[in-house]
Formats: sequence, C-alpha cells, structure tokens
Amino acid sequence: MVREQDIVPYRRAVEQSRQRLIRWNPVDPDDLARALRLQSRDRRTFLVHALTPEGDHDIVGKVNVSDVVRGRFESAAVGYDAYDPYAGRGLFAEGLRLVLNLLFTPQDAGGVGLHRVQAAVQPGNVRSAGLLRSLGFQREGFSPRMLWLPGADGIEAWMDHNSYVVLADEWPAQQYPPARGRQVVALVNGLPGSGAPTLARQLAEELRVPLFSREVAGSGEALWGHLADSPVGGVVEGCFAPGDAHSVAQGLSRGGLDPAVVCEVWCYSRQAETSARPLGLGPTLSVNAVRSLTRPEVVRIALQVGATGLGI
Repeated sequence: MVREQDIVPYRRAVEQSRQRLIRWNPVDPDDLARALRLQSRDRRTFLVHALTPEGDHDIVGKVNVSDVVRGRFESAAVGYDAYDPYAGRGLFAEGLRLVLNLLFTPQDAGGVGLHRVQAAVQPGNVRSAGLLRSLGFQREGFSPRMLWLPGADGIEAWMDHNSYVVLADEWPAQQYPPARGRQVVALVNGLPGSGAPTLARQLAEELRVPLFSREVAGSGEALWGHLADSPVGGVVEGCFAPGDAHSVAQGLSRGGLDPAVVCEVWCYSRQAETSARPLGLGPTLSVNAVRSLTRPEVVRIALQVGATGLGI
C-alpha cells in the first residue's frame, strides 16, 4: 500500500517518465497524494519498489485497484504505469504478479478475495497488452469510445479500448495462454428463392462471424474445411436436402462440432413444394424469409442462434 513517504519519489518517477506515459494517459505527478486519502478495503493503490534502486527514486510502477464490485461478481479493475529507468526490464511484471496474488487470495487469508480482474488497454498500446498476456490475461472484448484520453496528436477524444481479464480459478495463469472465445455456428438452409442467402449474410454480419456459402465453396470438403478452420465459427448457407443430413453431420463433426446442438435456420416459402423440410440435426428455427425481414427480426433470429449455438 502507498505511504506518505512515497509521495516525493513518486513525483520524480512520473516526471522522468512523462514523455513515454503521456501517449496513453494523462500524466499527474500529484495523483498519489490524492489517492493516499482515498485508500479503503475496496480501493487500493500499490507501488512496486526496486530492490536495487537506480537514480533518484526506487519506484518501478504503480497499480490502482478500483471499481470493486462484491456479492455475486467479486470483480475489480486494475490500472497501472511503469516508470523509468526500470520500464522494460520485467520488474514491473513481477510486481504486478505479486499484486494479483494478493487480489486473488481469499479474504480470510488476508487477501482481497476477488474472482475476476479486468484491465482496459487501447488497441495501439501493444506493450501494455503484451504485459497482460504474459501474465495470463485473456482478451475478452472491445469497447468503442470508452475513455476520454489524449490521442497520438495530443488532442483528447473518446478512445477505444480492449478489455483483458484473468480469473481466480486460472491463477497463477499460464503465460500467453491460447486465446479463448465463444464459437457460434449456424446452418441457414432453404430452397432457391426462399431468401436463405440474404438472411445468412445478415446473420453473419450481426453475429460477427464468417459466412460460408455452399454455392461459393463448391465441394462439401471445402465448405466444411473452411468452417473447421474458423476459430469463431460461422454461418453455413446452402440448399441442403434431407438426403444431405449424413454428410452435413459429418462435416460439422470434422470441425469438432456436435450436430445435435448446431442451430438450423430453415427458410421456407409457402409456395414451395410440401416435401421440403429442414435437416433436423439440431434445434431448428423456421423463418419465412421470402419477404424482406426487418432489422429487429434479423436481430431476434441472431439472438436465438447465439443462445442455441456452441460455447467454448
């Protein structure tokens, strides 16, 4: 925790690092003095000190723990800075690791007892994001125009941020763990003229996954190969007859997918032949897509697909 005697060396550390830090955050050498008065059980500031000091201060970096939410969330946000001349040597990463140890230690053992720790980083700040990934944080999402900060030109604006998260049950975490994410897969099936290609394109756009068209991909091997290679899943569109059920199931299985849980969006036409029907391998949504679907209708279908899709 910070102490009164840290204020003066902290000012020196911030001033020496000003030109490097100002690209990403406002620089305020006096913010530690204000933070000292606000320390509490759920708002903490930590300083990382060098065991072998250099120059006129020993402060390697600062870690702010804020936005603590208890109850069923047990989460907090961390913000941090590393200071010259220690930046880039791995010392701050070691210090941040010690802070995370404390945050994930149960309260009855003297820790903060958190389940989840999040950090927000601007997409261009590769060095900061790399630090988090080296400690086992996973990229969880993207928030456009999240914080009012100076840009590369010094002009303040709402800046985009990526969020990185690590959980207590993952800690201590593997360095640079494989990226995780939710995989969503849907089949959009229908006879020619049923509106299936248009709806498939709209769903892929709403779900933010690739669109794989049977007509474009050609052979079934190529179609399912593209899907298998997609880490986020995709929308597969085509005219699949009941006799294709076995090959479709094999194609989905090739990518490690369970056909029984892949949602099929069946696009029907009241004028279509009565023998046409969905494959029925997994949950099925029947949609009259011959007419132009409204934006709310497309969103509702995408939400249903997402709810019945695959989660990894």
